[in-house]
Amino acid sequence: METGEQPTLSGSERRDIERIVEVAHEICGYEFAVYLGFLDNGRESAVAVHAGLHRPESAVLVAIDAAARSMDIVTGERVRRTLTDRACEFALLTLRSSLQADQWVAGIRDCVMLLAEQARAPRTLHLDEPA
Repeated sequence: METGEQPTLSGSERRDIERIVEVAHEICGYEFAVYLGFLDNGRESAVAVHAGLHRPESAVLVAIDAAARSMDIVTGERVRRTLTDRACEFALLTLRSSLQADQWVAGIRDCVMLLAEQARAPRTLHLDEPA
């Protein structure tokens, strides 16, 4: 891919990403979205895309601007209770290494699954319940 271009995903790649987003929701209960396009103002643009999601307070956005070689993760207020900035940074590192090898779907899958696992609320045990 040339610098300044966004990747073109096939229909099956788009369906794969949609399924990844569904599985992530099943894992942790939060909504996930992947945005692949221009982010003219960097993080500010990613925050604006996130704000346009159905329930942004309970959503995670993975935003990728291949042309600018930038990516960002934006989390809603409720999500931040269980998903740390450090987990987001690690997910971005995972994504970046896959994208450098032109492994778009694999990189997005690994990034989103890592986020979903980290966002999963910890299981709580009550002393009056059997283990």
